[in-house]
Amino acid sequence: MTPETPKPDQHRKRTLINLLLICVCTSSLLTLLLLPLTDSSARLNARQVFDSSRWHSLQLQLQTYRLMNYLSDLSAEDLPVNGNAYFQYDLVLSRVDLLRKGDLGRHIRNFANGRATRLLNIISGELELISLNIEHLENGRLDQVPIIMARLRLLDSQVTDFVVIVNQGANDYVTNKRAELDVQLEYIQWISVMLLCLSAGALLITFKLAQKLRRALRYNYNLERQVQAIRRGKVEVIGRMTNELKSSLTGIISHLSSLQQHSTEQAAKDVLEQSISQNSLIQTQLDGYHDLVLIEAFQLQPNVHEGNVRDQLEYTAHALEHIFSAHNIRALCHVDPRLPTLVDADYQRLHEMLTLLILNLAPFCTDAELLINLRPSKLPLLHQPAKHGDKATKMVQIGLRDAGAGLPEAIQTGLRANPFNPNNTVLSQIEQMGLGFTLCHYLIGALDGELHFTSSSGKGSEIWIDLPLGVGTFVAEPETTPAAQSIAILNSNTLLDQGLQALLEPRYTVQCLSEEELAILALNTTEAPFSWLLISDKATLSAAQLEYVTQLQRLSVKIIWCSTLAQQHPDVDADAVYHYPITLSQLTTLLGASD
Repeated sequence: MTPETPKPDQHRKRTLINLLLICVCTSSLLTLLLLPLTDSSARLNARQVFDSSRWHSLQLQLQTYRLMNYLSDLSAEDLPVNGNAYFQYDLVLSRVDLLRKGDLGRHIRNFANGRATRLLNIISGELELISLNIEHLENGRLDQVPIIMARLRLLDSQVTDFVVIVNQGANDYVTNKRAELDVQLEYIQWISVMLLCLSAGALLITFKLAQKLRRALRYNYNLERQVQAIRRGKVEVIGRMTNELKSSLTGIISHLSSLQQHSTEQAAKDVLEQSISQNSLIQTQLDGYHDLVLIEAFQLQPNVHEGNVRDQLEYTAHALEHIFSAHNIRALCHVDPRLPTLVDADYQRLHEMLTLLILNLAPFCTDAELLINLRPSKLPLLHQPAKHGDKATKMVQIGLRDAGAGLPEAIQTGLRANPFNPNNTVLSQIEQMGLGFTLCHYLIGALDGELHFTSSSGKGSEIWIDLPLGVGTFVAEPETTPAAQSIAILNSNTLLDQGLQALLEPRYTVQCLSEEELAILALNTTEAPFSWLLISDKATLSAAQLEYVTQLQRLSVKIIWCSTLAQQHPDVDADAVYHYPITLSQLTTLLGASD
């Protein structure tokens, strides 16, 4: 056994992980600090202030000179000016507004301790005073030109001082920003060195943790080997227990069989038959429980061999005869004629699956009908090999349909869950829907099959099990040829009507007969159009119906009905009596023996 990981080593691993987290968090914080330091907006803003302030101050001076030139060149011939004076005047005012507003205005206020702002206010005030003269000039008064020129000449020195102050303030602003950027660059260098050290530390810690992880994986691998060894030991122990129990049960069955052969009392024979069936069922259950352990340990190996699929299915149905009798289930077993006689399958697991499924389904279909159908499936072959031996692998469906009470909600939920989901343990499945349904669910998945179902309260259930079997090719639908014998089935309005019709149609001409048609034939016909009348499931027959049956017997119609009716009406001499489960072999034997 691998020793447990010592506690100091665990503490060391936690310390390394904490250090790695600290390195990552510190690196993230330092990276966030780099964002404002590396932001180019400060440099861009400084350049904009430098360029815009110089440009707009010079434009103010230029527009002032343009206004003066325009006024100096103005003569009487140019009157009226038609708004040109206002246009030139507005250009000067617009430059003043650009210098006073926005980011540029906020920066200019700080130039020369506010002197630039005071000069700009003086310039703006003087220009506002000129507006009245400009208005008179627009009205054609040329005498306003000297007045305006005089005011502009007085304003020229102030504009020049403003331009000088703005240029000097912009240069100082850019110089200060450059010094700040140098400091930020130094910070970036220090942070880069710290990030480099943290990266080296994180790399070293990651290397140490990788070594720890490698040792932990090796430790987990050893633990998995130990778990597998425990599972193999559990499989071996349970296998030995199963073999010992099976040998004991085999001895009991042999003794009961010997007692049955020497017994003369019919009741004793019936009890012995039930005991034999019960012991066979116990053997099947033990095999199933053993398979469940194999599935859990991933050691189930299918034992696929060739066999007669019809005989195997009928054997399973007859093995459950005492279960059908105990729950009063009217069962019918039908194999689709398209299936070949010899099929490759794991018949032992198929028998276990059907036996345990029907055994656990029986309490929910008491006093009801149960149809067991084996037919080709419509599902495609996905992950299974295309061939098994010399036969092609194809999907075959086992259908179970009953008219009982329906499955409880807990069982439905369990059957919908994926049995091989790691979160869906065997124990939780057993607690939810019992051992039998759990085993069937796991066994179907282990055989690469699929389970689907539908269930309705009070209306019964239908279960479809699709399994890959070595079928070769499906037989084509046989052509309908006139049969030597014709059989009429008296309608019982149960699932058995369609089941019996599907069971008999390949060999006989089958027709369904209602109670009204039975009365008409018995009273008005001298020759019946069929040779057999099959009464499938009638709890009671009225005196009139018994009279009709007797009348048909006089017309050479042979009667075959179930054993319960034979017990209820011993005075009616039926030609053949069948019992449940109904199989094609049983009906063929009864109909052939009575001919």
